[in-house]
Amino acid sequence: MLRVRLIHWKESEAEEKAEILKRAGYKVESSLLDQDSLHQMRQDPPAAFVIDLSRLPSQGRDFALGIRIHKTTRNVPLVLVGGELDKVKGIKKLLPDAVFTQWDQIDDPLRKAID
Repeated sequence: MLRVRLIHWKESEAEEKAEILKRAGYKVESSLLDQDSLHQMRQDPPAAFVIDLSRLPSQGRDFALGIRIHKTTRNVPLVLVGGELDKVKGIKKLLPDAVFTQWDQIDDPLRKAID
């Protein structure tokens, strides 16, 4: 079972989104982001980072850009989900290699990003 790292800024919503990913057949990590978890992500990167943009899209953008800085996570697929269209357009320009989708359509884009 492939492991993905869910990045979300509201715990109650993160649990709901993690369930969507689990039903799609993934092992999901969604713990609080702190120095230890960031270090662990660099030491043992997931198959993909799934970043929710519906809340605090600028923080999602910054996290994604930060992932690209580190050698061990640079090539890990980024799947950015949700968010307001006008805000997402700017993020697409900064991260042209990322996959952008909606939660109700996550299965195929996530699978293709990992393959």
